[in-house]
Amino acid sequence: MHGLVNRAIEEFARVTYGEPVWAAAAGVAGVDPRGFELMGAYEDRVTASLLAGLSVRLGRSTEEFAEDLGTWAAQRPSVRRLLRFGGSDFAAFMMTLEELRGRGQLVAPGLELPALSVRVTGQGWRVDSDCHVLWLHAVAGMLHAMADDYGVLAVIEVRGSGILVDVPVVDFNEGRPFSISDPAVGAA
Repeated sequence: MHGLVNRAIEEFARVTYGEPVWAAAAGVAGVDPRGFELMGAYEDRVTASLLAGLSVRLGRSTEEFAEDLGTWAAQRPSVRRLLRFGGSDFAAFMMTLEELRGRGQLVAPGLELPALSVRVTGQGWRVDSDCHVLWLHAVAGMLHAMADDYGVLAVIEVRGSGILVDVPVVDFNEGRPFSISDPAVGAA
């Protein structure tokens, strides 16, 4: 697993749950509690062990933790900006999810985000991938954050090898401001 992914897990755990939770989970996973190298490469079992340790420590499922991680990551200004380049509204954003893997590799060479395919359904979309189920939950969390960011009411559910995104109300609220030319707009 790319160090960027593991560092995101580390930062999420430290910021959200505190240093003692991070240190305990790192100890269980056999990870240096000082953290991950951002551009390092780690075996997938290290990431799996870390997620399991955090989930046990927090009394939550790894799926719930992954979804919360995805929500948190999408709210980071640099990640939000990368995601918002996908479209001026939620529908346009959803249709560019298939490009996310390539955009991730532009930002961090070697980063292997899951390949996603998107198709339109009745009131929304279905996002399919052959990735690990925890990636699906992280993407679902990211989609929750982005729906809120765009001001859309969305019901998002991981089902099978995909994510169902149902949008009963497109203009639920105003959404957060965003400007491609001015990174300060909507940053707070």
